[in-house]
Amino acid sequence: MSSEHQQFEFRMPDPGEGLTEAEIETWLVAEGDAVDEADVLCEVETDKAIVEIPVPVAGTVLELRAEPGDVVAVGDVIAVFETENPPSDQVAVGKGADSEADATADAGGESEESTEDAENVESAVSPVDDAAEASETADAADTGASSSGESTATQTSDERVFAAPSTRRYAREEGVDLAAVDGSGPGGRVLRADVDAHSQQAATTETGSEAGQPAPPSSGAAASEAEGEDADAHGEVVRRPLSGLRETIAENMVESKQTIPHVTSGFEADATELVALKERLDEKLDAPVSYTALVMKAVVPALQEFPTLNATIDDEAGEIVEKRYYNLGVATHTDDGLMVPVVHDVDRKSVAELSTELGDLAERTRERSVDASDLRGGTFTVTNTGSHSEHGTFGTPIIRHPEVAILGMSRIQNKPVAVDDTEMEVRKVLPLTLSFDHRLVDGVTAAQFAEYVIEAIEDADVLVSRL
Repeated sequence: MSSEHQQFEFRMPDPGEGLTEAEIETWLVAEGDAVDEADVLCEVETDKAIVEIPVPVAGTVLELRAEPGDVVAVGDVIAVFETENPPSDQVAVGKGADSEADATADAGGESEESTEDAENVESAVSPVDDAAEASETADAADTGASSSGESTATQTSDERVFAAPSTRRYAREEGVDLAAVDGSGPGGRVLRADVDAHSQQAATTETGSEAGQPAPPSSGAAASEAEGEDADAHGEVVRRPLSGLRETIAENMVESKQTIPHVTSGFEADATELVALKERLDEKLDAPVSYTALVMKAVVPALQEFPTLNATIDDEAGEIVEKRYYNLGVATHTDDGLMVPVVHDVDRKSVAELSTELGDLAERTRERSVDASDLRGGTFTVTNTGSHSEHGTFGTPIIRHPEVAILGMSRIQNKPVAVDDTEMEVRKVLPLTLSFDHRLVDGVTAAQFAEYVIEAIEDADVLVSRL
């Protein structure tokens, strides 16, 4: 190797949106290839999207340290390059590298720089999730750098296991060592169900031993195989792992419901003028506009008028953080589960621009090719269930943590409406449901917000005047 060249170990970067790992989908380079920073190194699949990882440096690929299908954690080395100009924000080894940092890494610890990066990754994973987990990670790294033996293995064992932060926390709460749990998720990822199965197995083994009975199979997977996965005490069943995007959805829903005291209020808006406005715009514009785009344009002025609904709660600082930007998430159904891509700066876009962007964003989300940047930064969410149900009238949408509110739209329906004390007319009616965080938003404020939105839906002149 030339004296001017160094070996650079490239670590799995943070894919964003609180994700801690990703699965190598395909390598787009091979060992021995000469590469440039404009090239794509690989594609990885996260719980939310397929993401391209760019080549970090110009040089030669010396080693690829994962196979397609492998699940790698953020911060793991996935490739080694020979390069003249290694980046300063990741560890380089070889000539010019810090031998002390290398020795620390070889001993099972981390350099000061990589430890700081790891802590940043942990804080990005969840703002509330774990100061404790970050502390535990740092403690484990210190122990690994300073000593070896049984105590080190005990303290760092769960750090070598693939598991979501919430699963790690749950395992600690249950007193379960993740290293002893067989993971049933992709790449051996440990799921909450695996922790429960391990705990139940341990309890059954202990009870059986006390009663002089033979111990059942040692792992949850073996137990399931022994008992048969096609039947329970009542009849035929089908079992499949709660993993990937579906596991992420489950964890996010649980976090939201456990953290946020939800209150949901229902409303009805006369959508007669909204329907007429859409029909006029469809005739004049190159492409049809969507009702979702029109309602989003009605929502933004209401968020400006009632800023607490466009806010978050910083629990650690004890502060309310009101956002002065308006990025609206749009709940989108996919074959893999519900995802919420975000339309940024809704206040600065026309209805036509919004409709086009919504269509493109929804298509890329369903194809799992949406950019990670399109899944973060939301301040408020709209969910339109009307396109999936002809008869639904009411629902209780779950708030997307850490946001404080979500507006649900159902299908516009023909309903008889009293226009005065003596007459009835059939009108177009749009059912709306607003779920809000009762820690920050009172019922009166929520109702006033909804009325402000409904005023724009019911009167096209009001909607246009607020744009």
